[in-house]
Amino acid sequence: MYRQGLPWTIDRRDFLGVSASALACMAASGIPVKAQARVRFGLVTDSHYADADPVGTRFYRESLAKLGEAVAALRDAGASFLGVLGDIKDMAPNEPEARTLSHLARIEAEIQRFGGPTYHVLGNHDMDNISKPQMLSGISNTGIAPDRSYYAFSHQGLRLIVLDACYSESGRDYDHGQFDWRETWIPAAEVAWLEQELSAAHEPVIVLAHQRLDAEGDLHVKNSPEVRAVLERSKKVLAVFTGHDHAGAWAQVNGIHYYTQRAVVEGSGLDHNAYTMVEVDAARHIAVTGYRTAVSRDMPPSRSGGEF
Repeated sequence: MYRQGLPWTIDRRDFLGVSASALACMAASGIPVKAQARVRFGLVTDSHYADADPVGTRFYRESLAKLGEAVAALRDAGASFLGVLGDIKDMAPNEPEARTLSHLARIEAEIQRFGGPTYHVLGNHDMDNISKPQMLSGISNTGIAPDRSYYAFSHQGLRLIVLDACYSESGRDYDHGQFDWRETWIPAAEVAWLEQELSAAHEPVIVLAHQRLDAEGDLHVKNSPEVRAVLERSKKVLAVFTGHDHAGAWAQVNGIHYYTQRAVVEGSGLDHNAYTMVEVDAARHIAVTGYRTAVSRDMPPSRSGGEF
């Protein structure tokens, strides 16, 4: 984990034994953890699990153990739900569809060890060898219709909106790898739905997505300026949490925090794991506690932006 730009490591026993009291100790060490929390939830992203040999810095097989650690630590620390920001699975070259589905089943079983509500965002690799309906049928989003790829739910005074940007410019679903991962769009119907959800929301809002929305580029949603404008007009959105960009980042754009979480798949060994606890208090102050290589960040309602 990194705190104030300095490396900070905790051994495996400490991580798996973390609890509410352990988080209090973290607060005493300088990590902002609010005593009067409105909601506390865990986030993981980009595990890219597959029974496949490493490629570069991506260690696909090791993601199973890494995600197992993350799920156990966040559960034991009192996360009220687990958000999964996409790309939970991957594939070996030229593997059959059935094998890809087996990767999905195995990593989803690890996620469900959380034992509480779970909510998934779809990532581009989730449809690299299967269809979007196949992906949706293999995951569990608590209380959400199984055919919904974008959706919203309320939790302890907070409204969570989950977006799906895995569409081509024409609005066609990503399907069996038949897409360009750099061409990612939130279609008009989803943008209209987002506007309606924000208009109807009576609570502060957190948005979960896979691809970045804070700027423009290959790792960002192509119509991100349009989506940001919708979020900003609502004056209800506190923060947007995304994955996809494995290095992670943070910025604040027109009063909204954009936190991009580091990827589980990057690097060999549990020391290279990455997961976070997000805590939102009654004053709408957000504290992100980063585990392993994930970055901790204090996000008050008003703050200037920057990168990790």
